[in-house]
Amino acid sequence: MLDIKFIVNNADDVARNAKARGYDVDVDAIIALDQDRRTLIVEIEERRKESKALAAKSGAGAVDPDSIRARARAIKEAISQGEARLREIEDDLNDRLARVPNMLDPRVPMGSEDDFTLFREWGTPRRFDFTPRSHEDVAEGLDMLDIARGVSVAGSRFYVLKNDAVRLRYAMIGLWQAMVADAPWQLVSPPLLARPETLFTAGYTPFASKENYKIEDSNLSLIGTSEQAILGFHIDEILESLPLLYMGDSMCFRTEAGAAGRDTRGIIRVHQFFKLEQVVFCRPEESEHWHLQCLANEERFLQLLDIPYRVIVCSSGDIAAPGHFKYDIEAWMPGQDRYREVTSNTNLTDFQTRRGNIRWRDEDGKRVYPHTISATGFCDRHLLALLETHQNEDGSLTIPPALVPYMGGVERIG
Repeated sequence: MLDIKFIVNNADDVARNAKARGYDVDVDAIIALDQDRRTLIVEIEERRKESKALAAKSGAGAVDPDSIRARARAIKEAISQGEARLREIEDDLNDRLARVPNMLDPRVPMGSEDDFTLFREWGTPRRFDFTPRSHEDVAEGLDMLDIARGVSVAGSRFYVLKNDAVRLRYAMIGLWQAMVADAPWQLVSPPLLARPETLFTAGYTPFASKENYKIEDSNLSLIGTSEQAILGFHIDEILESLPLLYMGDSMCFRTEAGAAGRDTRGIIRVHQFFKLEQVVFCRPEESEHWHLQCLANEERFLQLLDIPYRVIVCSSGDIAAPGHFKYDIEAWMPGQDRYREVTSNTNLTDFQTRRGNIRWRDEDGKRVYPHTISATGFCDRHLLALLETHQNEDGSLTIPPALVPYMGGVERIG
């Protein structure tokens, strides 16, 4: 959420930013409501002062007590009406403020999802002596994947990981954890369900409310990422120290609203998947550092898996409303002959902490809204990239050397 003072002082920039991001925001109406709110607060306070003054005059020996009582009743009614009107204004103002997207970093390229800029590349896509297969063909050939039974259980975009695919998932989790072990990450496995206040803090509501599965006859929803739950840890808290580094372990659930017809083969776009998420609360002046540190972790992991990739700076059309600046890493998927996103890393500035009233008291005693970073660590898409990158002509899979110790010494599957 943006600070109302920032909106008032930067009205044109806020309006342009919202329009460029595709959000219908009436900045003039927000400023008018804020002015009405301020005016009404002053009026109510003046009436309260008058009420106190009348009370002091209404004692024994008061001149014209009937007139004083009548005036006191009128003031009391005016205060009541003013407070009711103030609640209406504040509800309208807060609803409008909740729908204003974060300001984009000036480095963000404007345009649709395809208008990204290339940040850097690593590795050379492997040249095959045979036609590389897709991840689902490799996995099904090794009895690692059963899409049909997943669909039988829960419908389209569900699947069953089996045998060595599950072992590979655990192995990559182990490799990731060993890789970041020197930093003070807290490994947490949060609830998979969240209240509306938690989703609001994370910025998923009202912007992306259709993306979360809601539980019938409940105010709970399945989380789309552990970031959502972790933000809920600290709602209305004053943090004692920064940075706070969380490594969120969770299944993630997404409706994939609007994805009909996209990525219907394989398990690139699904309703349920596993992810380790890097979530950072930090001083505002350190958010760029932690943004790049999370990115370095993501890159190091892909390098250990020997999977070629590229880092892109996402365009305005590919950054969710809470985001300020986002890097995506796309792994080369030889079975698809293209790069595909495997991680996403967003600097959200103080957008989320303002929504959740999460503060930190600095060395001078001032209460400050920390910045947050949300970045993929490991997710199931890494497994898909590994399957396509390290497949062999005979249908087997070579395990990258860094992963072998976490696979019990197994160097080849199949």
